[in-house]
Amino acid sequence: MDDFVEIATFTFPNESDILEALLQEAGIVYFIKNKGASLVLPNMAVGSISLAVKSPDVPATINLIKRDGFEKYLNRECVGYNAYPI
Repeated sequence: MDDFVEIATFTFPNESDILEALLQEAGIVYFIKNKGASLVLPNMAVGSISLAVKSPDVPATINLIKRDGFEKYLNRECVGYNAYPI
């Protein structure tokens, strides 16, 4: 079984919605952690919504995130990662 790698963090649930659609369209398996909690208790879960993908999908996901303008959500260790030049 592939390990999941956390690569992006969001403050509000709607920030991840478009990215989720892009990942689905690309066929990338992903997991969003704490999105439900932030909907129920928005003041308690701010900044804790995270996106994880299977480790083999990390390069393609980072490339997609950068290509579509979601770089500000990348975790610090992923910002300088250059999977595929655009």
